[in-house]
Amino acid sequence: MKIGYLANVLVAISLSSASGFELRRFSATSTFPGGQLTYVTPFTKVVKQKDTTQLRMGIRSFIRGKKLTVNHSNDNKNLTGPTKNEAEIRALFSLWNNALATGDSRLVAARYASDAVLLPTVSDIPRTNYDLIKNYFDAFLLKKPQGVIKEGYIKLGKGWAQDNGIYEFTMGIDNTKVKARYSFVYTKENGKWKIAHHHSSMMPEGITVGRPIEEEEVKNLFHLWNDALATGDSRVVADRYAKTSVLLPTVSDVPRTDYDGIKDYFDAFLLKKPQGVILESNVVIGANWAQDAGLYEFTMGVDGSKVQARYTFVYVFEDGQWKISHHHSSVMPEAFLGPAAPANANTEVVSKK
Repeated sequence: MKIGYLANVLVAISLSSASGFELRRFSATSTFPGGQLTYVTPFTKVVKQKDTTQLRMGIRSFIRGKKLTVNHSNDNKNLTGPTKNEAEIRALFSLWNNALATGDSRLVAARYASDAVLLPTVSDIPRTNYDLIKNYFDAFLLKKPQGVIKEGYIKLGKGWAQDNGIYEFTMGIDNTKVKARYSFVYTKENGKWKIAHHHSSMMPEGITVGRPIEEEEVKNLFHLWNDALATGDSRVVADRYAKTSVLLPTVSDVPRTDYDGIKDYFDAFLLKKPQGVILESNVVIGANWAQDAGLYEFTMGVDGSKVQARYTFVYVFEDGQWKISHHHSSVMPEAFLGPAAPANANTEVVSKK
């Protein structure tokens, strides 16, 4: 049996505000043989209707089951949830991340616009052309980074888009994770979305700022390490090194890149009961780091023998203390290779004809 509608009564209920918007909902009552049904929408924030034509258009949208949209600055924006365009912009990060995965800096640099600006996380130099951008990623890709967006905010414009937030990278070379803040601005170039601006910065609350350090204090950091040697306890010595330090020791071919590796080296070295003195020191001080490089000499308590070596210590401020981030120690090369022959300024070279 076919039931026909006898009447449709449509009512618009509005709550106006002085801001140019109003809360509006619609009710529709349909009467048919045997009863009637009434449909009521929730209140929706819309631009104030200026005439009855706009009001009727809103009612028709409701009857057809369509979501209401507002016209603001000539840009239509859906009031409910992310748009298809926003998903498209977020997918541009995946294209860039996939380029990182190739390990090819040329492919990464190709994701940037011809006049792009890159302000990278771990370089002070703005990268403003293809070659400079490629140069940055030549080094960064050695860490085998892969990123995920943890929190992002997308803004759409006419011919441009912006994606800002927080991303996290896992470095494939050692599985360390690094969070950073990001801003991508995309523009269309030759019909394709390209990165016009990319700004990446460290999470500021995670940066430990060390107090200023003087040259003499840097030299005294050696004494803390030397005192640790005097304990004969390899654990105490290993504790002088930073969490991600590198030790290139004097008498081992194996780079030591973690606590266990560093402790293992000193398990053997401390059996000689070494104590060192610095013979020549050259100090460089930077922001949150310091370097001491030169010559030192060890006296081995087990037999009284002396050994000279070249050294480099790089210190960083970590957990409220200055720790050794890099330690390179090497034998004096002339002991094995002989002294380099000095150039004789008075020697003439005569070619034979």
